[in-house]
Amino acid sequence: MQQAPFVFFCRPGFESDCAAEVQAIANTYELAGYANAQADTGYVRFYLFDDATSKRFFEVLDLDDIIFARQWFWARAELEDLPLDDRISPILEVGKDVAVGKSLLVEHLDSDEGRELSKFCKKFTTPLTIAMERQGLINEESDFRLHVLFLETDHCLVGYSPLARSSHLKSGILRLKAPKNAPSRSSLKLDEAIQVLMSRTQQREALRLGNTGADLGAAPGGWTFQLVERGLQVTAVDNGTMDKKLMATDQVEHLKENAFTWLPKKPVNVLVCDMVEKPSLVADLMAKWLEGGHTQHAIFNLKLPMKKRFQEVADCIDLICDRLEDADLSYYWQAKHLYHDREEVTVYFRLKSKVTSN
Repeated sequence: MQQAPFVFFCRPGFESDCAAEVQAIANTYELAGYANAQADTGYVRFYLFDDATSKRFFEVLDLDDIIFARQWFWARAELEDLPLDDRISPILEVGKDVAVGKSLLVEHLDSDEGRELSKFCKKFTTPLTIAMERQGLINEESDFRLHVLFLETDHCLVGYSPLARSSHLKSGILRLKAPKNAPSRSSLKLDEAIQVLMSRTQQREALRLGNTGADLGAAPGGWTFQLVERGLQVTAVDNGTMDKKLMATDQVEHLKENAFTWLPKKPVNVLVCDMVEKPSLVADLMAKWLEGGHTQHAIFNLKLPMKKRFQEVADCIDLICDRLEDADLSYYWQAKHLYHDREEVTVYFRLKSKVTSN
């Protein structure tokens, strides 16, 4: 009998990368399993071979550790041909075996077909929640959330995930509105990265009035804009033209220099970088800044190749980690293929001890 699958949400077109990463995680824990990934569906199913290994996988999975997944849960049932006049009762039958807290997500995939279910899922959430409360299936002390993923209006996967190791957002997507004065839509990428990859404490520490930042490859200023909005004084390094409104803030110094060779005279609190360059070159540059003590926080994009994208990202992160370890520096990192990313992955590195100027 086939085990119930683990479900991982991802950007359509990146199913094979998500599958490769999940397989690598399972291999790390010596858990035998295999992925089922269909192109452009926006999700991956991962199967293990017995209940014991499935439980072990459930215990170790953490969304923060998975680059190409936005959300995940362990499916406990797949319900097909749901009666259109009563979809709730079959879901409640599954829910009886899952003690969930107030967190209940009715989700759809980020594919063309999935987005057509958006309004349906939104309307379905309230009656399902009310029905679960009436049946006494809501346990506010539970550490789990219930997921109902609709693939069609009569077909869904029902399962659960740990509150602390999955996303509280539907389908794991943080939807943001483009700021009016932002010089480019790329500004949304950094806004999402800050909210997703940095803790509230890290944000308060790094992104506050009077702190300093550097933006490599800054023009026209989409990422600089986000730092300025948070009160930073920013050095924007790019041979291109910066946005006039942004420059009028008096919080930006624009240097037309080579972003690969320029270094600040004094360390900056935050370094950001969104350049269209080979990922290995960007990784080498970020390592130079961090190991040299030129910044404590670095947020940057790695532009992805056409093939073996997970392997390329893993190699770049390993390069930075090896350099920091050789320099005897303690660090934290996280990477994510964000909703506002396209053919890139956003990475955050933080040195655990503050850098100081020489």
